[in-house]
Order: sequence, then structure tokens, then C-alpha cells
Amino acid sequence: MTAIQDNRPSRAKASLIIPCWNAADTLPVCIACVREQTLGDFEAIFVDDGSTDDTAAILASAAAQDPRIRVITQSNRGVSAARNAGLDAARGEYIFFADPDDAFSSEMLARGVAAMEADGADYCAFAYRQRDAGGGDFRLVALKGDYRYRTNAEIRAGFMSRMFGYSPAQVRAWYAGTPLYAHREQGGVWRCVYRRALVEAHHVRFDEAIDLYEDAMFNCEYMLYAQSMTCIPDPLYDYALRPQGAIARLRRSRRELTNKLALLRRRQALDAAAGGTLAESYSCSCVFSLLEMLALVFRTDVPFREGVRLVREYSSDPVVRRALRAFPLSVRKPLLALAVLFLRLFAH
Repeated sequence: MTAIQDNRPSRAKASLIIPCWNAADTLPVCIACVREQTLGDFEAIFVDDGSTDDTAAILASAAAQDPRIRVITQSNRGVSAARNAGLDAARGEYIFFADPDDAFSSEMLARGVAAMEADGADYCAFAYRQRDAGGGDFRLVALKGDYRYRTNAEIRAGFMSRMFGYSPAQVRAWYAGTPLYAHREQGGVWRCVYRRALVEAHHVRFDEAIDLYEDAMFNCEYMLYAQSMTCIPDPLYDYALRPQGAIARLRRSRRELTNKLALLRRRQALDAAAGGTLAESYSCSCVFSLLEMLALVFRTDVPFREGVRLVREYSSDPVVRRALRAFPLSVRKPLLALAVLFLRLFAH
């Protein structure tokens, strides 16, 4: 059951959605960032996803002190469900996201809205700073292009292709010496701005079956419909990787294997929505995922037979079979070539 603490007018220029689960230790910094926003007209929607610590009390106090803060409480259903609850409740013209254990610029909302309105854009991405799980200083993660596009085709080719998966062309470039991740853009929704009218027109939501990379898939679905894009080269968000974050919690568990299957299904659904034009852009990702799954069979807490069953389920998919047959091989990566050849026999 979902309960909403609501003390806002019926409309706002921007909605900032922040999913929370047992975030009491980091919420004060996040709430301070919200209160420091220079945009005059916004709402911050905190979604308490069944927390068992002091998160609810902290949020209730913040909402009582600041009318821009709304609080939604629900039973624990995961980050995607929490973000979806925020989207259902949002009333802003533009949508932003943040995580409760991160910090962000006091100008994030104002600059995001200004960029969208100056360029008449449906979508905006900005640079950010990242700190690794081991600690240390934040480092700049710059944009890898000038993402100012006026057509949907340009957005798909210029930005979506950097987020959706690995294609044969990108693997061949890797064989030639280009780092495999060189073209990639991080898929976090916290470094993007969305037009709510477009989100609602196509009912773009997070896939609650996916535990990891769900935000990248949300971005890619949204990009199927965005007709123009802009960008901000300055970092507006501080993203801190944490030892107990989503990636760490997923490691060496059954969920790490089943997440690969859920991600495959999501990519296939988006490919179907795009008229079957996206298959090549993620075909090599299918092969990499299958290799990772095979390795995980020996490293997770999943019984061996169950792990093999999940690998066979993935490898038997027609899209994955075609991807295996088409995956480029090179003597420069002999171990990879042998592994792919083995998988071709395994999936036969």
C-alpha cells in the first residue's frame, strides 16, 4: 500500500524523484542539496521504499519544514518500483532523479530546465563527478560528445547507441586497439532531464524485473520517442560508488544470473518497439552476458544444476543464438574466441 504526504500545489516546473531505502545515514546531505536548489518552482518527491531505519522520521521532519518536499511511503518493492511511484505522483513539467546517498549542485534543476527550454529539447544529459567505492577524491566524468540533436534518428545513433549495448562494429574497434568502454555513456537517470508530457504520453516506466541497468533501459525507452536533445558539459551531480551498493548486493547471487535474462527480455521489447532496428546494436552484449553467466555458475551461491539451467535458457533464445553466430572473432583475443566457439557448441 502506498501513502502520500502531499503539501504542494497541483503543478510545478520540475519534479525531483528520490527513492529511499534505509538511507538515514546519507539523507541529511541529500535533503540539504534539495533545499539549496536555486530553481524557484519545484517539488522533491522522496519515496520511502519500506525502510526499517530512521528514514521515515527524517523525511517526515523535512516535509514539515519545507513545502516543496513530498513523501511517498510504500512496502519494500525495490528501486524501480519506488521511482515508478514517484513518476505516478509527479506534477512537474520536467523530471529529474537523484539517489539519497549522493550530492548534487544547487543549480542542477535550474540549469537543467534552462537548457531544455533554451533548446526546446525533450531530453538533456550532463556531466558528473564520480568517486570509486574505495574512496578518494571525486573525478570528472565528461560527456563524450556534443549531444545537441534535432531528430530522433540523431539521438538514437549519437547517444542511445552509447548506452544500449555493444555492437559487432564496436567489438571490431576493440580488436583494433580502441578500449571497449571508450564509446560508452553511463546510463544513470540522475544525470538526465526528461519532459514529463513525453514520459506520460508513452507511459515510460522502469522495468521492475531488472535489478541492475534498469536506469539505462529507462533512458533507452525514452529515447525511442524524444525528438530533440541538448546537453550540459559541466558536472552537476556527484555520484559515489559504494561497497554495499546495488552492484555489490547483486554479486554472486541467483539475482545476478536472472538479471541477465530480465535485461535480455527488456532489450528485446525495446527492439520490437523500435521496429526491429536495434538488434545489432546490442547483439555482442548478449554474448558477453552469456560468457559472464557461464563464469558465474562456478562463483555464485546458486546450485550448479540451477545455474546451468539459467545459462541454457539464455543461450537457447533465438536472438542470442544469432548473436553467437555473428560475433566477430580475432586472433588478438584468442581466449575470447575459444570461449565463443565453445558457446556456439553449447547453444547448438
